[in-house]
Amino acid sequence: MGTTVAKKTDNKKKRTTENSKEKQKFLRIITALIIICLTVIVIGAACIGVSRALFSKNDRLILRRIELNGMSPERKASLLKYLKLTLNEDNLFTIDIADIRKKIEKISYIKSASVYRVLPDTIKIDIIQRVPIAYLFKFGAKWVIDEDSIVMNRKYCMELKYPLPVIKGLKLQTISVGQKISGLTQAVKLIKLTAYEFQNFKIGSISMEDPRKITFVMIRNKRAYKVLIPKDNIKNTLQVLRYALTKKQGAHKPIIDLTYKNKIYFR
Repeated sequence: MGTTVAKKTDNKKKRTTENSKEKQKFLRIITALIIICLTVIVIGAACIGVSRALFSKNDRLILRRIELNGMSPERKASLLKYLKLTLNEDNLFTIDIADIRKKIEKISYIKSASVYRVLPDTIKIDIIQRVPIAYLFKFGAKWVIDEDSIVMNRKYCMELKYPLPVIKGLKLQTISVGQKISGLTQAVKLIKLTAYEFQNFKIGSISMEDPRKITFVMIRNKRAYKVLIPKDNIKNTLQVLRYALTKKQGAHKPIIDLTYKNKIYFR
């Protein structure tokens, strides 16, 4: 019996010792974690302080110059005002260049923009402007569009030294800058094809009144033609038109209808 009591006492002491060791081990782990967290906080605070000293609070990194490419210098002041940038005050590293790029690309006549910091004091902005390809409604109109059918105010677009065709017959209740007009895909394709692949066809105007076909006025060899074509297979139709005009003989007939299958009518 005495032996049994002694064994129970020894087991109890052993469990007490093991519990004590586990508590000590747990306390050491907690202490280590606290030390690590405090170290991280101290290092983080130090990094922030160093970062501010080197960048956002560094007087040598004040914005003193904006290098603007792809836009006329006359618009620099208005762009600065729009972007809310202040020369000789703003720090290069407090300026959110991603936000600056997004703001610039919201301007209707700008297709894309790239913004860079150039140390120690410059923001560089490279701009690609939208290129007007047609007037809307009438010649010399306020509104123009680019190849993405984006509406722009001609006053603020890049200045072009060549005439633009006009797209007529649009049924729009309202129109505003930056608006994308649906339904102009074929008209835009026609304009681009005659600009690059069929350069002897000079488009004057395009009518979109009839949903089944495109009617356009063009000049070829100093002669005016009114041409009617289907809305699909525009490139093939222009190839047929070019071939037909090279073979055409006799009196000039100003109306050409290619909307009938396998037939061309000169009137």
